[in-house]
Amino acid sequence: MDLRTGIRQRIHQASMALVGLVMLPTAALAQGLGVASVGATGGLTIPSAYVLEQGDMALSLGNYQDPKLGSFNRRQNYSLGFGLLPGVELFGRFTEYTSRQAASPGAPNFRGISDISANIKWQLPIDLQGVPKLAVGVTDISGGAAFFKSKYAVASDEVGPLRWSLGYAQSNPPLGGTVGAKVLDGVFGGAELKLGSSRATLLAETDGTQQHAGLRYYSESLPSLGDAQLVGTLQRSFGATTLAGHFANATSVNVSLVVPLGTADKARQTRTDAAARPLPALDQAVAGAMVATAQDRLDGLARALRATGLDRVRVGMLGNELVVEYENYRYLHNEADALGIVLGLAAEAAPTGTTRINALTRKAGLEVLETSVDVAAYRSFLRDGDAARVKNTLGFGLLPGYDDTAVQWAAGEAGAGRRQTRLRVEVKPLLNYTLGTEFDAFDYSLAANVRSTASLWKGAQVYADVVQRIANSSNIDPGRVFASSRQRNGLKTLALQQSFWLAPRLFASVGAGKFDHDGLGAEGESILFLPWNADTVHFKGSYLRRPDDALSRTTEAYAGSYRLRFSPETWIEAGYEQYTDRSTGPSVVLTRWFGDAAVQLFARKGGNNTFVGLELNLPLTPRQGMGAGPVQLTGTPRYAQSIRTRLTNGGNTGNFVDNGAVRSVNLNYKPEVEMLNSGRIAPADITGQIQRLRESFYLYARDQID
Repeated sequence: MDLRTGIRQRIHQASMALVGLVMLPTAALAQGLGVASVGATGGLTIPSAYVLEQGDMALSLGNYQDPKLGSFNRRQNYSLGFGLLPGVELFGRFTEYTSRQAASPGAPNFRGISDISANIKWQLPIDLQGVPKLAVGVTDISGGAAFFKSKYAVASDEVGPLRWSLGYAQSNPPLGGTVGAKVLDGVFGGAELKLGSSRATLLAETDGTQQHAGLRYYSESLPSLGDAQLVGTLQRSFGATTLAGHFANATSVNVSLVVPLGTADKARQTRTDAAARPLPALDQAVAGAMVATAQDRLDGLARALRATGLDRVRVGMLGNELVVEYENYRYLHNEADALGIVLGLAAEAAPTGTTRINALTRKAGLEVLETSVDVAAYRSFLRDGDAARVKNTLGFGLLPGYDDTAVQWAAGEAGAGRRQTRLRVEVKPLLNYTLGTEFDAFDYSLAANVRSTASLWKGAQVYADVVQRIANSSNIDPGRVFASSRQRNGLKTLALQQSFWLAPRLFASVGAGKFDHDGLGAEGESILFLPWNADTVHFKGSYLRRPDDALSRTTEAYAGSYRLRFSPETWIEAGYEQYTDRSTGPSVVLTRWFGDAAVQLFARKGGNNTFVGLELNLPLTPRQGMGAGPVQLTGTPRYAQSIRTRLTNGGNTGNFVDNGAVRSVNLNYKPEVEMLNSGRIAPADITGQIQRLRESFYLYARDQID
């Protein structure tokens, strides 16, 4: 019996063993998804027909490499995936199969494959009993160098403790050639078996050219990591060969972290009900309210709101309606958190006979949002979590426009609205990087940006950015190949910013001062909120002049766009731009919100260059930060990091590092982030987070009520 026959027999025996194990009385498999080395949810190396849940993010790293691609001393796979739309997952993959050696400073140091690729999978919307899940996908979508390009169709299903997949793929040789290693080509399939009542599974599969077996473990949800799930895999290849036909079996590992970026309303309600200290029954609360005077109640409400860390708190009565003004720089993930605190405390402390609450949200003294609600409905909602009635009583406005003098403000501190915070200090990281170049796998320059902001008059703020470099790779040292990406220390920005409403639905913000260390200029943005829907029109631009250069240089960039809001979670923004390199062309951005995180896919064309990429936006600050005080230290409410690549074509064949090409105008002061809750102030944005309002009250304000 030759070696190949022996291998086939062992595979057959392993398959029969799997079938036998299926007959054991074990629990169903559905406990999570693993990430295959190909950069998609699936088995060890093959994709399955399952996809990430909408709003899930998967980070994965491993060291599997197909031996047909060569022999290298560095074998790394990194992938980042998102459940972008229902039934659609998108993965970005960075592969480093190289043998890098010590090289002279600034000299290329490369042999092998260093590749950035994008993979997409669509699960067909077929949900019929007895019909497996079906999906189609593409790996290594690229207009340039493609080492892993493949198209596939796959079916998957679960039978008791067994999950199986069977598919067919068609691959192209690397770099568009006619010969060479093909990855994921031909018929592929595999099975995953749950081992008894444990959280471990046994996997066996073929990718069309070789076989694999492995052991995988799915952790419980980890509350300390935002209910993320850790998935670890150990695998071994069988029958693997090099292009020369030599056997090259190997053992490899893979670790994935699957993180839900958002939280479902039902989950928020369940957690709040389970952990919250109950409020007094409504009849008891009414009886107690008759003891205190209206002024006592207003005083107590103002003290409670200040105790939660809100600023410029002022309360008063407008007829039989309660009015609360406040500024929030503590709960920076989402204005819904601060609003939930205000509405909850106001509903519980409202004087007897109060019918509605009007909460006015201010930024830099400027009104940006008004929310009103029926008192009785909201008090019931706080107790039972039933949002149906309270949703029907909610009212909204983009610009209040009420008569401030008509409000009977409370006497003393409760009606003063004094500012507690004089200086806000925000700390955020700055990162410049290159990925997968001829010089190294990853070069970077990391710095801290410290912004100090002081409010002056209504809508006016002065701010300064100071940058301190923390670390960088050697290729970014002065005189090296990527020295232009080195972060620069010192005062980067000193500017005065004025924001205002030109009309009830037209917001504008302009700034002037010192920008980019040694330039003088101005920048601004205006946003028109359309009266017939939640769509918006945006105009922004910047002008920068560097007078100290031997030849004075100016940088002018502008953009105009229309934002189409399909829902509070899904936006498409299309427009026309002049980029910072003076090229012009169209741009389109798809934004998907998952809780407080946003994923953006973009395409921008400037002249003969087209760049596509992905940007991840996250709040880098605690959900409840430092409260109002003379000096308030915060993180950033919106940190954005992107990755992009140039689309190559016949007239533009090189995908070179060019940090300055086709860059959109990047405002130093971002009015939407600083003033308008990152653009999420439409009525549907608040109504869609009704359970979050209740949750934030119980998390951060319940203890203010006796």
